[in-house]
Amino acid sequence: MKSYLELSDIFGEKSLDQKRMELASRFKAYRKHSHMTQLELSDKSGVPYGTIKLFERTGKISLDNLWLLTEAIGCDDQLENLFSEPLLTADDLRG
Repeated sequence: MKSYLELSDIFGEKSLDQKRMELASRFKAYRKHSHMTQLELSDKSGVPYGTIKLFERTGKISLDNLWLLTEAIGCDDQLENLFSEPLLTADDLRG
């Protein structure tokens, strides 16, 4: 039994919608930092303008389109590094 209170105990865990919206918000900040409008990003990435608008408003997007968008604004390395930490097996821990 833990003897401390975490914020998640009070507010609950983030919902999937909240996580998606945080991702969309971070992406939008990267896009703006790249000085690109949604329309310019659409032209550069090949992802439809409506898809980009929907993503930034709702957080919903396919992995393929997300990959194309991150390549277009130059932050695809962050997707490439997702799950890049090697997993340890029981054999690894035994030496």
